[in-house]
Amino acid sequence: MEDRKKIAYLIAAHNDPAHLERLIRVLDDRADFFIHIDKKQSIAPFTKRINGPNVFFLANQDRIKVYWGGFSQVQATLNLLERCLDTNDRNPSPYKKVVFMSGADYPIKNNDYIHRFFDENKATNFIRGMNVTKADTKKYNYCIRNYLFFNFALYTPSLTRLVRKVLNVTVNWVKKKPNYISMHRGKHLDVFHGSSWWALNIDVIKYIRQYISDYPEIGNYFRYSLASDEKFFHTLFFNSVFANTNLYRGEEPYTPFTSAFANLHIIDQSLQKWFDLVDFDQLKNADQLFVRKVSSTRSKTLLDRIDRDLLGRQHRYET
Repeated sequence: MEDRKKIAYLIAAHNDPAHLERLIRVLDDRADFFIHIDKKQSIAPFTKRINGPNVFFLANQDRIKVYWGGFSQVQATLNLLERCLDTNDRNPSPYKKVVFMSGADYPIKNNDYIHRFFDENKATNFIRGMNVTKADTKKYNYCIRNYLFFNFALYTPSLTRLVRKVLNVTVNWVKKKPNYISMHRGKHLDVFHGSSWWALNIDVIKYIRQYISDYPEIGNYFRYSLASDEKFFHTLFFNSVFANTNLYRGEEPYTPFTSAFANLHIIDQSLQKWFDLVDFDQLKNADQLFVRKVSSTRSKTLLDRIDRDLLGRQHRYET
């Protein structure tokens, strides 16, 4: 029998309200949407276009100014998790899956397929990761051992880069962190790395909230790391009792490419590519549920084709 529980979609967005509206409209079936709009941007263009009883924008006091590479990305996600859990606790039944995605994503499978997929994988958490403490590579040691300052921006990009560089060099000349997290009673946690975008069961989300409340040293460690959003949740997951509940039954071998750890998304290895119509055949033949990155302008013809040929939506979407 079909599970009628909802999916919770957590969406981090900073631009393109037209695409966010389209994304929510196409996924709006047995779902709730929790949306964080970067506090550097006005929320008005989004709230004017997007509304509904199952759409929850984070309140202004819970919005974060998000800076690439900084802990601000983690904090914004934690605020989304908190809002999601608050709603989950008031729902008649828990969410079947909590899916974290960006405002530049789009489904390549229809809603019935997505719900059926999660129904058939109820116990599975879709998060992948490698142990970068054990890998002990120059690339990842730089990201986690150094104190790196990415959580601010100044008047110009060039000034921001200069001040960040001075801070990074000065502080790291004085001290560095170990490539693991020191805990109480001499214990430590290995650090794991993977894709920012995942889908977790609600019991894992509750565990994460409780753990960071009990052990604030986790946040302290990652606060000045590079790309902590690709490590924070993975470190908590793979050091927990849930570690073997993902699709790969635990951690995976080291690879230098973050895109190799994509979970339910097609993501180009560059992490920067915007998909367009020439990529349709790749998406049509994919097993994944979503594609990243697309936009309302450069990807419009692709999105129209996805709607028609993959999602079975016959009408044209006009921005």
